[in-house]
Amino acid sequence: MQALFRSIIAIVIAMCSMHVHAQKLKIFTPEQRNAVGKSHGIVMDFLERYFYELPQQKHTTISRKMADDKVYFRNGSLSDLNQIADTMPLSIKCTYRYYEVEWKSQDKPFVTIVFPAQYDLLLGMQQEEAQRKFKETITAAPHRTIQPFAPQGGKLIADSIYSLKTSYLELESFNDAIYYNKVKTGCQPIFNAAHLDYSVANLFQGLIDKVDYRMYVEQSVYGLKTINYTVSLRQWLDYCAEWGMKVYFGIEEQREDGLLALVIAENREIGFNHMLSVVVPDKIISDMNAVLKVRLTPYIPTHNVKNLFQKESVNRRKIKWQ
Repeated sequence: MQALFRSIIAIVIAMCSMHVHAQKLKIFTPEQRNAVGKSHGIVMDFLERYFYELPQQKHTTISRKMADDKVYFRNGSLSDLNQIADTMPLSIKCTYRYYEVEWKSQDKPFVTIVFPAQYDLLLGMQQEEAQRKFKETITAAPHRTIQPFAPQGGKLIADSIYSLKTSYLELESFNDAIYYNKVKTGCQPIFNAAHLDYSVANLFQGLIDKVDYRMYVEQSVYGLKTINYTVSLRQWLDYCAEWGMKVYFGIEEQREDGLLALVIAENREIGFNHMLSVVVPDKIISDMNAVLKVRLTPYIPTHNVKNLFQKESVNRRKIKWQ
């Protein structure tokens, strides 16, 4: 018991020493951060925040806190974090909804940490806080530059219209398809009134440059409440691009005045999805002042998407999939 007590004291002193010198725990180098995308950057932020705050828990033990959060050391221990060198090879993997972050020393695992790909754990905030800050998260995304449109492959689905689809969610017709014509200069994404469904699919896939629309959002928040705000479609697309969201699109209903579409933006690496039910007016192609009315449910845990998707389908009118 005395040896265990001395070991715990040594860990706390080491962590406190790191706090005194750096004001926060530093595990990753700027070079490592610059080499990864948004999701892995969030993982790095999580680990530095988590292991800085861990010894400061007042109402539980370190081991109980880690067990409750399902954070485990497969190799090494808490005290070994202080021994990680900048030159140690680092790997970050996400499989089966779990992350594995590993440093090696002399080609052998030195520290291996395993934890869930769970958005509230990784972002360090509960569902209610994440939902209420969501508008700020959207508008904070940097503006993206649309890359030249050059799809590889594709299938002819109608006269001069091609489609390229790589994956779907629950139903094959609820998918990530894009639609385009082949022209002399290459390929051109469809965006015209004659093919409103294909045009809107391309719009939410972020393929249409030099257009923008207002999105009037009714967003669900914790406690069966809603909040309302307006963002631009471009801000939404910038957010999806920065966070590496996979977008799935399908038509719920074709109406006389336009379309009712369902959009799910998926981030498997962080473990959440956003679901949007969007009313798209038929004048959207010709009227840049057209407004998209959106009913938004953010931060749906990945394992709940199937149930909510089925509930959405049942509660709506009979879905007419394209």
